[in-house]
Amino acid sequence: SFESAEEEYQGQTKRRRIRRKKQKNSLQNSNNLHGEQTESGMQETLVQDNLQLQQIDSPKISKNKKRKIKKKRQKEKMRAAGLVTKTTSVDFTYQPDKNNREETAGLKDIDEKADSILDFLQATQQIYFADNKSEGTDSAVNSATAQELLQYLESHTISSSDVTLLHQLKSLVLLQDIERLKDALKRFQEQAMMPPDHIKIVTSLFHYWITDILPVKNRK
Repeated sequence: SFESAEEEYQGQTKRRRIRRKKQKNSLQNSNNLHGEQTESGMQETLVQDNLQLQQIDSPKISKNKKRKIKKKRQKEKMRAAGLVTKTTSVDFTYQPDKNNREETAGLKDIDEKADSILDFLQATQQIYFADNKSEGTDSAVNSATAQELLQYLESHTISSSDVTLLHQLKSLVLLQDIERLKDALKRFQEQAMMPPDHIKIVTSLFHYWITDILPVKNRK
């Protein structure tokens, strides 16, 4: 009959509307899923903020706790703004600053001076032997202790202050300034940190320059 057909048509129409509504809701839910996920962290942060605000307002909470909560909130805001990452790593890689670079350069300079002093003293020792001075009163120049001193210079195990003093003596020899060399040799004997027998060997070699080599050079 017409009435039964009309009821069936209305029933189908109603079912189609329900299905369309379900599909539409399902599509909306699918489209909003990403947005809800991205906002979930923010909503969670807001809930935490509200809880923390309530804690801050509570008279029972300590000042230290309030300070920590405020600090945490500030960090969360910075993180949300992309200013800090959630996990921060500490880099312990050694990176020399200006002072360390200067110190490294200073040590390199001391080593280079020690090498030049080693060459200078070895050459002086050879001249001393060639001049038949090894049989004289300064026989310590040809001793095992003398070789020990040269080995200390070679291995850079001599103090930097002694290297500086020795380099001053060598410079005055090259300048052929006998008077200043005498004064510097006295200072070296007073200030040197090396063992007394090493000081004696150095004194003998530089004294040889003062008494035998430089006067001849100056006469020429």
